Amino acid sequence: MRRVRRLDVVPGEGMLTVESFFRDSHVDPDGVGTVIHEYELHARVETGTWTVVEAKATPRVLPWLECPAAAASAQRLAGRRVSDARREVRRDFRGTATCTHLNDQMRMLSDVEVMAGLIAG
Repeated sequence: MRRVRRLDVVPGEGMLTVESFFRDSHVDPDGVGTVIHEYELHARVETGTWTVVEAKATPRVLPWLECPAAAASAQRLAGRRVSDARREVRRDFRGTATCTHLNDQMRMLSDVEVMAGLIAG
């Protein structure tokens, strides 16, 4: 099993563009790889307030029929501060309306403010 995560923070005028990628994959004994889960998350974050202005998840590869509907839960990040993402996603994003793998990816938004500070240098 392998889990790949990527979180890119791109500065803009008063707004950050955040792109995140998540993939779980498996390689069988014959060396054949299979992607099990894969999501992209795109968000815009206002730098003055560190608030998510918009967020959209794009499912790429999902194992169950119910999984694509979970992508809509990313919109619920709008209006939340990135520093609260870990706590609030864990608390508020539950049940079949979301996905534990996508939630894990959304919690990574908590790192955006620190990453933006490193960009500003």
